[in-house]
Amino acid sequence: MLLYVFSDFQGEKTIPDGNPDLVILLGDICYRDAVEIDKKYNCPKIGVYGNHDTIIEWKETDIQLIHETTFEFKGVTFGGFGGCPRYNRKPNQYNEEQCLNFVQYLDYVDVFIAHSNPAYDSSLADWDAHRGFKSFNHYISEKKPKYFLHGHLHKPFIKQEQETTICSVYPFLKLML
Repeated sequence: MLLYVFSDFQGEKTIPDGNPDLVILLGDICYRDAVEIDKKYNCPKIGVYGNHDTIIEWKETDIQLIHETTFEFKGVTFGGFGGCPRYNRKPNQYNEEQCLNFVQYLDYVDVFIAHSNPAYDSSLADWDAHRGFKSFNHYISEKKPKYFLHGHLHKPFIKQEQETTICSVYPFLKLML
């Protein structure tokens, strides 16, 4: 299954040609760009909002939001959690307890999609928007999804954490499952 994964169109934007089986948006993609993605690809599209998205950012598109829920496609289960750790009073920000309330009851998913990252750096301050969620680390350790896809950091990389491949997406990743 061919996935096209997009995140954080702030400064960089990539919308390639092609015929993916599924399109995934990891947030911080404005309405105009979401509409362009929606029209360009004739396949299912799922996503989660980022911390810079409004709560109606992708309204009137066929992009299905899967924040705090799951989605199944061609035998692959996806789970989603949008936003980032709270650092001010704007929408799409959550405290660690809110994230944990979702992931502790989430069964195994093949692919976890999130805007924010797991907590990579414990030295970051509690108010740092990029500190990540410790709950994601716990989910990866306990449930071992095949993939954990996130944006937010504006640094693309792929790393292995036990059985889980973690992909930091910016601004685009082509992934074959």
